Amino acid sequence: MGVIQLYQYFVGTLSDGRTIQGGSLVQPKSIALGDDEVADQTFKIAAEGVVKVWDSSEDEAMGGFDLLWLEADLNVLVEYTADPGVTDVYVTQELKGSGTAGEMGAARVLNSDRMDKLDGTINSLDGTAATIAEIWVKNPSTTDAVRVRRVVAT
Repeated sequence: MGVIQLYQYFVGTLSDGRTIQGGSLVQPKSIALGDDEVADQTFKIAAEGVVKVWDSSEDEAMGGFDLLWLEADLNVLVEYTADPGVTDVYVTQELKGSGTAGEMGAARVLNSDRMDKLDGTINSLDGTAATIAEIWVKNPSTTDAVRVRRVVAT
């Protein structure tokens, strides 16, 4: 069984001069892979375009993933949809890019193929889990193409 070592670290300077930091560049988080399978793909999405970057029914060989890494060079919107049969379950989030074409920004990292069901009345998660069936990415830019990289491991 393979293992992915994930290092996460951030540092920031606030407007009042304070510095915040967290994570570690020395202590990785280990994610065990069940099948030692990895798929790495980069998508180029035209201005105002929408592309499906993950489909559990089309990528059945990957099974339920142990790690999904998603990064973009420019800001995009990411929508996660649940298994068919679970009504209207989706979560949409913004993924910040670096702001420079061809240079990836911070990644969105999921270490499970599960998501929480969105409460339709307020913008919060109610804790009801569902399996991610599809992941769609929308490029909101009206002028620039965006690059999105997706790595899935199981």
